[in-house]
Amino acid sequence: MRFEPKQRFILNIKDKESQKFLIPEYQRPYRWKIDECQTLWDDIINAFYEKKKNKKFEYFLGSIVSFENSNGDLEIIDGQQRITTLTLLFRAFFESLKSEGKKDEFQDDFGKFIWKKIRNKGFVFNEPYLSSQVITDKDKKVLEYILIEDIDIEKLKSFNSNYAKNFIFFHDAINDFKLKNASEFSNLCDTILSDTFFVLCVTCDSQESAMTIFNTLNSRGMPLSNADIIKGYIYKNIENKEEFAKKWQEISSKFEEYNPKEDMSVLFIQAMHAIRAMHNHADSTTPSVLDFFTKIKKNNFGAEDEYLVKQDKIKELMNFIETLVYFWGSPEIYLKEKAYRYFNILCLYQNDMWKFFVAFLVWRNKNNFIKDEFNENFNKEFEIYLLELLKAMTVKILNNKTNTNEIKDLVFKMNAELNQNINFSYSKFLPERFLNNFSSSDKNIKPDARKVKYLLYLYAYLYDDFFSDIQSYKLEVEHILPKTWQNTNFDEWNETSHSQYLEQIGNKILLNKLTNIKCANNFFSLKQEKYKESQNSQEVRDLGNREDKIWSKADIEARNKAIEQALKNFINK
Repeated sequence: MRFEPKQRFILNIKDKESQKFLIPEYQRPYRWKIDECQTLWDDIINAFYEKKKNKKFEYFLGSIVSFENSNGDLEIIDGQQRITTLTLLFRAFFESLKSEGKKDEFQDDFGKFIWKKIRNKGFVFNEPYLSSQVITDKDKKVLEYILIEDIDIEKLKSFNSNYAKNFIFFHDAINDFKLKNASEFSNLCDTILSDTFFVLCVTCDSQESAMTIFNTLNSRGMPLSNADIIKGYIYKNIENKEEFAKKWQEISSKFEEYNPKEDMSVLFIQAMHAIRAMHNHADSTTPSVLDFFTKIKKNNFGAEDEYLVKQDKIKELMNFIETLVYFWGSPEIYLKEKAYRYFNILCLYQNDMWKFFVAFLVWRNKNNFIKDEFNENFNKEFEIYLLELLKAMTVKILNNKTNTNEIKDLVFKMNAELNQNINFSYSKFLPERFLNNFSSSDKNIKPDARKVKYLLYLYAYLYDDFFSDIQSYKLEVEHILPKTWQNTNFDEWNETSHSQYLEQIGNKILLNKLTNIKCANNFFSLKQEKYKESQNSQEVRDLGNREDKIWSKADIEARNKAIEQALKNFINK
């Protein structure tokens, strides 16, 4: 393996002016956001002022690792976030200078970084040097628009894309600098384009070298995720690279639609635990997902079974990842009635460990999965086993054993038991007066809100035996007894009894946000009119329609007992 590291200033990154920057299929999409751009801009401004004091000052922007492919393009292995962001930055400088209505060398130099230029003809705006094979179709249109000759800044502001947002950030930052430091703007341009900002360019001698580096090197600005590295291993070994790259892009785009805050590593972690379950492995001490798939070691079944090497195993793994993406993105398509209602309750649980069990159910039924279609054969096991998972998770809440390790132990054991087709062994023990942990006789001491919401949501379903759907979106806890004391005694209530009963679970129901706002701090008789209209649950509607217009201590106590008994029956049924 041979490398050629060279220190180069920004305008001289490439060996040949006509070379393109190509972001290859095995790279990750563009991830930099305004925070990273703000840091880069601050660094540039600070370096600019430091350069004024010290003419020899230089600033290191990071490394660019590339490989010259058969077309003569530079495939960017590490540093694509930086190259892309510099392109957006220089495009913003070009646009700012263009708006002044005069051509100068600075505008020309910024443009040469972005587009091909033909002598005596000018820039070829439809041939930018930056090209990405990993960009989504949606982002591709945005980037192409940014890099055309004439752009509408206001139109760009309507695009929900990192490319557009970052370009707008730089455009505004440049104009703000010009407004406040007009006499310094030319000096700033000169500093950026001359001998101040440099990168360390490392050119690899082969694609194999490139992939080796890709699998081991972290960018200073944006570390590779586990999914990125796994992608690199697969890309290196898979026979049909073009098909794989296209499929990965499709999966990645779908994943970002419903989960923009995480990366696809979570799916490979779920795959890891599904594979562990297939080997009946329930140990809660687990390897990292990267080690599991890449290092031959005891219980690293992903590596032992060569899921990133053998063509049939790669296909099995990637088909499962694709199935997970579509399942988690739209579970309402694939789960119906009771299965979907059990799923919705689990979504309110305080951690996501339960998802490993659900992912294993997806694995077991992956051959019955039809993209964007309901299949009763896929749904069947979910209705049976999500009920058991829901019971087991509820027991943990009622025993106040909900930390991550507790739930991991439970879920991994249930996975292995399910794989072996043996009865689940989770405990059904409930302590006496277990609901006391979710009620308080002092309004200033509030029980855990997330756990209370989970139990109220479960009870709303138990109330009508899971007969109908109850939307969980924007549900809020409503205190039936007015939350704020009205400073007036009425019926049997006074300020002391109000404080004693307010935070008891029997005094709480779930309402959607709008209905909850309408109920405000009204008395029960006025709230009933809103309860009647509620689309939340049958219990809320029954409360609205009951003849007794007074909400009493006895009502709260009776409802406490009803909730407790319903939960006992549910666990032991």
